Amino acid sequence: MSMNKILLVLIIASGFLLIIYANSSIFNRRNILTIFQKDNIDPGGSSGHSSFLPGEAVAGRTAHLIGSNGVAIGLKPNELKRVRYIPKENNATEYNIFVIYTKEGQNQILRNKFELFLKSLLKYATVPLHLHVITDEQSELSAEELIKEQIEHYRKAIVFYTLYDVKDCAEKIEDIVKSMLPLFNYKTGSYYSDALFLISLGLHRIVNVNMKRAILIDCDVVFRSSVKELFDQFDYFNPDHLFGLAPELTPVYLHILFKYRAQNPYTLFGTPYYLNGSSSALLTNSVGGFFGRTARKTRHGYPGLNSGVVMLRLDRIRQSRLYEEIIKPESVKNMVEKYSFKGHLGDQDFYTLMGFEFPGLIYRLDCIWNRQLCTWWKENGYGNVFDSYFHCEGAIKVYHGNCNTRVPE
Repeated sequence: MSMNKILLVLIIASGFLLIIYANSSIFNRRNILTIFQKDNIDPGGSSGHSSFLPGEAVAGRTAHLIGSNGVAIGLKPNELKRVRYIPKENNATEYNIFVIYTKEGQNQILRNKFELFLKSLLKYATVPLHLHVITDEQSELSAEELIKEQIEHYRKAIVFYTLYDVKDCAEKIEDIVKSMLPLFNYKTGSYYSDALFLISLGLHRIVNVNMKRAILIDCDVVFRSSVKELFDQFDYFNPDHLFGLAPELTPVYLHILFKYRAQNPYTLFGTPYYLNGSSSALLTNSVGGFFGRTARKTRHGYPGLNSGVVMLRLDRIRQSRLYEEIIKPESVKNMVEKYSFKGHLGDQDFYTLMGFEFPGLIYRLDCIWNRQLCTWWKENGYGNVFDSYFHCEGAIKVYHGNCNTRVPE
């Protein structure tokens, strides 16, 4: 047999072997990793192969992570654990996205919102994401099921996720909850339920100290672009900025601050974000001239802030003595009394007050990153001024379907 024929036979044989390799479950990468794990990984973490804390459960596209020494870390089917932050070396991403998903039960609307949130997040993903879900026993199975479904569907997206127990989170911010709950809550439910509305104020205590930045997002939010673009807004923070929030797009604080505005007719607190001659004139005629000449000369008013999207520089928050002073019960009480403030929206009320009293601590995120859709106030007493608040200029990057509002397709 000539040398050419021998080479031809070898090439053909190699081709068959490659086909068999690619289609055989024996050589499937996931199976190899699983076998490797059984031989090498101590479930309790004592083998030293991983820097995970005992009982942690995380998944990427293949439901595996690679430990700091290169060893694959796997999960048993249906193994659910409430876990803590996964160190950077194991997830290789600083794109930390927090979302709260609790009381799912038979609430199909909430499930649909969370599913739409996940779909839009992964559809536009351009960077590896670490999704942090604060949940409860009632909702964790559903949460993980939805996450896995979308990871499977959007195979190009690289996603890690971590589940947190809401009770554990609430315990870490117990002092914040007790001091603020009576001031920023319409009615009291269970302790853990109420704590959810204040989670962002103490998130720096809940996560690992190595986490530098994160974004907390409501589950009724829908993306129209990569979340990386939202994270890029951190680049515009000045050295004093601890948080980033977009303006409130309804006259809710026009309503809440009625007494304060009556005593301070030239204040910008409670005015629409976009101020111009026509909107200021409309407001002056409609609410008795509370905004005066000052408002007419200012392009941006202060309608309050919306906590549907909250950017957090966790490293700075931990180090800020001023912030620690501001969240003390006496400080919060003083702000509430100063502005005759009767809130009902949890952390959003606090951010709104802090943003007016200490404007240098909060970066003003453009409304295109939290385009709220709720029109409740238009139909409940503020129809004549509503459009001035609801206005948002620019191409929308993130829709916020609050008040169960349908997000545009």
